[in-house]
Amino acid sequence: MAEVLTKAGVLLAMIALGYVFKRARLFGRSDCETVSKLVFRLTLPCAAVTAFSEGFQQDLTLYLVMVLGLASDVLLWAGAFLATRRRGEEVRAFYTQNVSGYNIGAFTLPFVQSFLGSSGVVTACMFDMGNALMCTGGNYAITSTLMGKMEGGRLKTFLRRLFSSVTIDTYLVLLVLGSMHVSLPGPVLAFAERVGAANPFLSMIMIGMMMEFSFEADSVKKAALTLGIRYAAATAFSLFFYYALPIPLEIRQILVLLSFSPIPSMSPYFTEQICSDGSLSGFTASFSFVISVACITALIITMGIGV
Repeated sequence: MAEVLTKAGVLLAMIALGYVFKRARLFGRSDCETVSKLVFRLTLPCAAVTAFSEGFQQDLTLYLVMVLGLASDVLLWAGAFLATRRRGEEVRAFYTQNVSGYNIGAFTLPFVQSFLGSSGVVTACMFDMGNALMCTGGNYAITSTLMGKMEGGRLKTFLRRLFSSVTIDTYLVLLVLGSMHVSLPGPVLAFAERVGAANPFLSMIMIGMMMEFSFEADSVKKAALTLGIRYAAATAFSLFFYYALPIPLEIRQILVLLSFSPIPSMSPYFTEQICSDGSLSGFTASFSFVISVACITALIITMGIGV
């Protein structure tokens, strides 16, 4: 247990370091954007390359994991949309964009990478492929359409946003290469291994730099309801994944961890685009980071992962 707590504590300390440096004005908005670009365009794709080269096996279970990633998002989005059908557009927009979706690549993946290695990263990446269809613009596009705010060319914009993501493109290329049993050259793998090793550090620093806290009563109430719904659903999903699915234990454990991932980094942007409160979304996402750290650490200890 001491080793598990040490690893989790190190990741948490990295988040705290990013937040403290931002509050001390050693990091500014431009620095956060730079680190984000490094994570999503370099270290995260390299971590995925290393994981797929070491841990990918042609297994239908991994494709099931991808479907579960998409299905989880769709269920959360549908629940939020139906539950707010008699509420105002701003309320409906806020809940649909913040109840659904998971921040896996920048948040949960570093935990999986630290505790479960390459095979765990492959599973997380497959889940993230399904998740990405919704959290990179899918739930925004659907909500905009059903609320009558869809403009011409929105589908094209969504597809461009999805496939212009270096991370998603990397997942797809690695999946195709793995399915064809094609290996990348040794120098490429050596480069990816060295750069990908920096992913947990840069991702956690980035999360710390993104955190914003405000304690207005109305904001806290709305954020608390959103987080309550998310983590109640996470509990239900994790119980289903762990006890009902006839798949290997390690994959079930990873699915449980992924269920408790925080709100996606893009949610504040999409929330603001549909005439809602982007700053409140950022505030809610910040609290979700803290809760997810506690939940994932507790689950790692409870399930004996990395022991």
